[in-house]
Amino acid sequence: MRYFNPLVIFALMLNIQISDLISRPAIYRRAADSGKLFADKHNADLYWRALTEIAKNNRQEALKIVAAIKSDSPYEGKEIDFNDIDAFFDELFLVFVARDPQGLSNTSLFEAIGIRDHNAYLNDVSAQIRIQNFNERKLCVKLLERYAGNNLTYDQKVTYNIFSWMLNHLARGESFLFHDYVVNQMFGVLADLGGLFTRDHKLEIRQDVENYLARLAKIPTQLQQTIELMEYQQTLGIVPPAFTLERVMQSMSKTISADVTQSYFYQTLAKALNSMDLPWRDKKKYVLQAQKILQTNVLPAFQQLQDYCAELHEVAENNGVWALPDGDAYYAYMLEHHTTTNLSADEIHEIGLLEVQKITNEMRSILELVGIVDDAKEVGQMMYELQKRPEFYYPQTEEGRAQCLADFRKIVERAQKELYPLFDILPPTPVTIQAVPQHEEDGVAGAYYCGPSLDGSRPGMFYVNLRSLNEIPLFGMETLAIHEAEPGHHFQIAIQQAADMPVLRKLGEGYNAYIEGWALYTEKLAYEHKFYSSQYAQLGHLQDELMRAVRLVVDTGIHKKRWSREQAIEYMERITGMEHPSVVTEVERYFVLPGQACSYKIGQLKFLELREKAKKILGTKFDIRDFHNAVLKLGMAPLTILEEVVDGYIKEKLFC
Repeated sequence: MRYFNPLVIFALMLNIQISDLISRPAIYRRAADSGKLFADKHNADLYWRALTEIAKNNRQEALKIVAAIKSDSPYEGKEIDFNDIDAFFDELFLVFVARDPQGLSNTSLFEAIGIRDHNAYLNDVSAQIRIQNFNERKLCVKLLERYAGNNLTYDQKVTYNIFSWMLNHLARGESFLFHDYVVNQMFGVLADLGGLFTRDHKLEIRQDVENYLARLAKIPTQLQQTIELMEYQQTLGIVPPAFTLERVMQSMSKTISADVTQSYFYQTLAKALNSMDLPWRDKKKYVLQAQKILQTNVLPAFQQLQDYCAELHEVAENNGVWALPDGDAYYAYMLEHHTTTNLSADEIHEIGLLEVQKITNEMRSILELVGIVDDAKEVGQMMYELQKRPEFYYPQTEEGRAQCLADFRKIVERAQKELYPLFDILPPTPVTIQAVPQHEEDGVAGAYYCGPSLDGSRPGMFYVNLRSLNEIPLFGMETLAIHEAEPGHHFQIAIQQAADMPVLRKLGEGYNAYIEGWALYTEKLAYEHKFYSSQYAQLGHLQDELMRAVRLVVDTGIHKKRWSREQAIEYMERITGMEHPSVVTEVERYFVLPGQACSYKIGQLKFLELREKAKKILGTKFDIRDFHNAVLKLGMAPLTILEEVVDGYIKEKLFC
């Protein structure tokens, strides 16, 4: 891999032509920087070259490189021309993954070509590495600008614009590099460990087991780095909300108790070993090693983090990010990050209030059709009462949980049958539906989606939180399945991952307004095409859309208008009629993910606006499949670029 070494930085300072340097093979050398994978290997460049080739689906070339690695022989491949912007796009991907072995495990790209070395490592989460990563990505802004005058193809221009937006946005966030909550109930270090050890780390051969044990042994280092990072943040005045620390401590107690054999770390390994073709004695040896590592090293490390969170809880409050240093500017930055617009908090708040009124009016009309009429009550109260009917819920039994998952699968199958005619492009990989792991249930939302691995070996996964079946009314299941599976998240993400585009675009990090906007748009698409099987199911869809409109009001209320946690909960519960536990989970999510909740409705409104624009201009030439082709082929992108692409599609269609 070509790393941005001091020679390149010095060249930038002197304004030397980068092309004079990056066109030379010497730039493609192993890394000396700490924290970068394979830095200790003399052929590190070959590992990264192989990763680049497999990421571009050049499997045969990738395998040739792997053969050279394993035989320690020269690789006689084509020399990389860094005057070519596509080569730079490949290198930009490597900049983002060089210190991310956990992310690489999630992609399964290395495993697809027989490389598993990275699976023995955990990410360095120290403040120093965070700064190093930021500085490298900031440098990429200047490197990308070197290609601005080149004769680029249409696709290259689109990619250039997407990466330019991303890198410049990242650079503008330098003042907020440490404003996040690295430990919280939704994401961060602890959630990443859970996903890594239960889902992303392959357990197929002996080396996988040994890597798993090596990773377990590294958990104390990562947790110590986490404590040190949080201590540093505390000196800056950045402390997670008090309720967040309470949730984290509860979760850690479940993650690893005194009986370490009950932890997901141990049980994941033990279950995998049962099905592996290894001698019984070796299996016994490995589980005993895991037990010892967990008991001797990991459990004390979690206890240290638990103790620190308890200390921090003493000084924590339940405020929005307005209370952080330069909090208003930080929130404006996060709104830009998640909505990819320049809308202010006040503008988003007003949009939310208007959408709430529009959707509640529509819901009141449908409530009248099912015989629920009471002008003295708000829509939220009527929906709350509707949700109390026992016929809308599964029994709180294992059979009920199994039936819930089975019915979600039937909904997805029906969506494929009834809504696929609206699309020319279809997802190449399947989606599975399963329960949220029990150790994650309390802190996460009612459902979420995890995309397929880039190599296609792992399907997309739609997770349903079964902590309480009283949180899953039957009339809300259809719109939820559309959003998370097809033609929502899975449909769009699986198509993108199979597309011919730079791999960093496939990862799509940072474009929530497109990602969530598309999923919410497809809920509305299903509504328009009479997919919902009853008027109650229509109410379920509108209630979910209402929740997304309420999010605009509540998120900006918390972080800009200084609403309290209790005030936000009261408003959301009153307007939506959602169950109290679900509302609490939602509101607490907004506290730790400022701005993200605004991405859904802002993105959906943009998709609907652009579709109406295309309809109006094209008239009889408008075909919804063409519109969907244009936005799906683009993939995740800032909304400004989405609009440019749709304008291009309209112009092309108009004059063809």
